[in-house]
Amino acid sequence: MPLNQKYRYFYITKARKIVLKLGTKVLLSHEQDIQKEKIYQLVGDIAEFRKKGYEFCIVTSGAVGFGMKTLGIEARPTDIKKIQALASIGQGLLMERWNEIFRRYNIPVGQILLTYDVIENRKRFLYARDCLNALEEYGAIPIINENDSIAVDELKFGDNDMLSALVSNLMEADLLILFTDTDGVFTKNPHKYPDAQRIPFLETISDDIFNLIEDKQSPFSLGGMRSKLKAAKLSAKAGTGVIITNGYSPNLKAILEGEDIGTFIKPESTIVKEKKKWIFFNQKIKGKIFVDEGAEDALCNHLKSLLPGGVIGTEDEFPEGSLVGIFNKERKMIGKGITFYSSEEIERIKGQRTDEIPKDPDKRFYEEIIHRDNMIIFK
Repeated sequence: MPLNQKYRYFYITKARKIVLKLGTKVLLSHEQDIQKEKIYQLVGDIAEFRKKGYEFCIVTSGAVGFGMKTLGIEARPTDIKKIQALASIGQGLLMERWNEIFRRYNIPVGQILLTYDVIENRKRFLYARDCLNALEEYGAIPIINENDSIAVDELKFGDNDMLSALVSNLMEADLLILFTDTDGVFTKNPHKYPDAQRIPFLETISDDIFNLIEDKQSPFSLGGMRSKLKAAKLSAKAGTGVIITNGYSPNLKAILEGEDIGTFIKPESTIVKEKKKWIFFNQKIKGKIFVDEGAEDALCNHLKSLLPGGVIGTEDEFPEGSLVGIFNKERKMIGKGITFYSSEEIERIKGQRTDEIPKDPDKRFYEEIIHRDNMIIFK
């Protein structure tokens, strides 16, 4: 057995916390009579592996799709108000369907609807994680979707592939399985080219891999292979292994037993602390801090905190406690972190030595603008 296959086998067979993501196309395909038993088999596999101590969480799309199907609408609208209304109609139907499927195996399910502010606000992030843990204690399967009925652009994840990456972080999952309409990642579009070859193992997801993808927009859904690769790349960097595989005929049992199915993306292990994982997954910065060459070297090569002396300036207004991007003189983002100071305060103390900064008796003084423990640096 090649070394990559050995690694994949041992990693997957030791994984115990699993996130499954099923998109709208995959889920609606199982509404056809000929396909219905396949979704029951998937849940049957979940039931069997739970008896062995496995934990599962499902990220599901489909609220808008179920709403469209109910009203006989063929093309997804672009008007946000109509999308929200369809999600409102379809979300109850979606959960009704999941309840029906899991009822066969006497497993309760719990609905969690999220918007992006759950990751922007660390307290909400921790509350969501606590809810996941409590559902597990009750023996229920969390069914998670984006709250499309109230989500607007600034509160959206973009698609549920990215949401599944966040949930993997919330759950501290070992493995994320992204179900799609192909058997994994291929050397070319397998729907068009019979000679397309499945790629069984990816060490990393490079630009060359993205260049292989030809996505076709579905009238019911937003995601595609490109969005799955973005989510897989994010999850792998945070230390979660990922499998992209066929959801029309899902074989969870074979996957968890280590069979060569789909494409496995090897996890990295660069981010350990929970708070740093939260910073890593939060993609929306509130502002920018620009640093000089000396500070860039201290941050990137010597694992130092960001001090006022190395700061050149800021961009955009932000309060203390904000997640901000750290940029070098060439305006390249080299990291991000949680700042102890507002943009107004940073502009006042930038370039100064710590012992030169006047102390405000009514405010706690920090030597660092961003402490190393509240920061991640991009290598």
